[in-house]
Amino acid sequence: MRKVIVVILAVLALVIGMAVPAFAAPSANVVITATPAYISVTQAQATWTLNGIDGDGITPKNYVAINTIYYANPTGSTGDKTAPGAGAGSIIVDGECYFVLDTSACSLNVDLKVNCGNFAGGGGAATNKDTDGSNGATNYGGFAWASGGNYTVVGANNKVIMKTTGSLAIATNKAPTATFYWGAQIETREHAWSSGVADTATMVITATATP
Repeated sequence: MRKVIVVILAVLALVIGMAVPAFAAPSANVVITATPAYISVTQAQATWTLNGIDGDGITPKNYVAINTIYYANPTGSTGDKTAPGAGAGSIIVDGECYFVLDTSACSLNVDLKVNCGNFAGGGGAATNKDTDGSNGATNYGGFAWASGGNYTVVGANNKVIMKTTGSLAIATNKAPTATFYWGAQIETREHAWSSGVADTATMVITATATP
């Protein structure tokens, strides 16, 4: 009888041992990462006076003539009248770009676009032609570009028509950097000035997250 009891207890102990799970690792952790899509840019040059970098050697420095293209190109003594694209294959180089944008605070790669409003307030008011970068009787034309683009190619990532809104990107998928070099050009209207009072327009460079 005693042997039977011992056997029964042994069996019960085995059954109980099999029924109770081991609790060595009953849970696991998952670390969640949330990286903000943070975009912040700083423009080193807040103003641009047409024909005011070095002057074009024709019209007095800081003054403009009708029906003339002015470049934001600091190269040489007459960069204001010199188109960029000095690199091999008409590639734009850093030194041909007057503007320097700091995108180093961005947490991700960005696309960069430049729009420009109308000139108003003085004797040479002009609206952005928007269509092809050329000027007209009372229209100005504009293009923007970035270092590394091809000046002879009109389109995104190269020489871009600068519109009032909806311009293509002068650069896409750009990693954060303290020195993003870019430039622009303005072709003044064809009609004569009505006075010598200065007009102003505003260019806006905008960074958006690369999809």
